[in-house]
Amino acid sequence: MSMSGGRNPYFGSSLHYSQCLTGPAPHAVVMGTIFAGIDVIQGARFSVRTAGTYIAGLYMYNALQCPMEAIHGRQSLLHNGLSAGILGYAGVSAGRLGVPFVDPSVMHRHPWLRYEMAAFGVYGAIGMAFGMLGGKRL
Repeated sequence: MSMSGGRNPYFGSSLHYSQCLTGPAPHAVVMGTIFAGIDVIQGARFSVRTAGTYIAGLYMYNALQCPMEAIHGRQSLLHNGLSAGILGYAGVSAGRLGVPFVDPSVMHRHPWLRYEMAAFGVYGAIGMAFGMLGGKRL
């Protein structure tokens, strides 16, 4: 019996994991390099560390969805939101990312709201928007 609970035998199979874990790699390299190039166009110096962060982040965004798909037996918009939220939380905790679209004064007015929590929400919403553009449903 597969890990998918019998819903769709593909999800959770070795074929699913091999495609899910290797498929995003070329796209992550291309898009990560493009994002690093956009940084250079905006005046930043090219950095292998920055390009590597983009590439690793894009790859992990896709790879984190693999076990969620296997557990639920299907793709879901929530998987996009959870994987992006987790990466946003980790990136802000490590000091590698900021929280976009949030005015810093919000954090001062609401001391119970931590940057990591805001990052989970904002990056999760961005991930769900990407999923919606890709045609995924809840």
